[in-house]
Amino acid sequence: MKIRRLISIIALLLSGFAAAPAVNAQTGGQSANGSYQFSLEDGRTKYVEFDARTQEGGGGATGQMFFSDDAEVTYQDVDGAGDPQVSYNGFYLRAEFDGLVVINNQAIMSGTVRDSSIADLIGQRVLLTVEDSGDNAREPDKLTWGVYRPAGSWETSDAELETDPGVGLTWETSDAERRDDVPIQMPGTNTIGTQTFPFSAYAFVDLEQWSGDIRVQP
Repeated sequence: MKIRRLISIIALLLSGFAAAPAVNAQTGGQSANGSYQFSLEDGRTKYVEFDARTQEGGGGATGQMFFSDDAEVTYQDVDGAGDPQVSYNGFYLRAEFDGLVVINNQAIMSGTVRDSSIADLIGQRVLLTVEDSGDNAREPDKLTWGVYRPAGSWETSDAELETDPGVGLTWETSDAERRDDVPIQMPGTNTIGTQTFPFSAYAFVDLEQWSGDIRVQP
């Protein structure tokens, strides 16, 4: 089963803005919060309210998110499992955050859906990415979001070895030519989180109308 509308608007397409240097991205005291009512080209009202804060000592983040959308959402059987197509006249979800990365006036938050009017969304992962534009009376704050099924787990090993000593080892990799490139642990985690996609992979949705405010504290 798969959401055809809202989830397809996740907008994890390559966008034009470049990833900013990840300065202070791992320090404590960072936060992102706000409430925002907006509509896209479909004209249907969407609303998000969120509050995320980093924990001291680099232990992840805490917070929550509420999201609602008046637009029709359709599930269809894209995997050929014989599941019936189901449509919903709008929906909501509530999520608990466990990750937050702030870079200048932008933030990525990750969490797990704990409650939703669509039962299939419960337990899935959420990413919310925002940009604080300051005086959004002239230029709107920006955002995009996505809901993802938990990924499976797997390990690689040398098929010619009965016991591969390399299984379970981890290492870090980064671009040696860029001082601002944050090292990424390899093999990567299968959990969808703030490190799954770089900032440069997010494209903010095009707002037709908006009200409210998004605040990002580096």
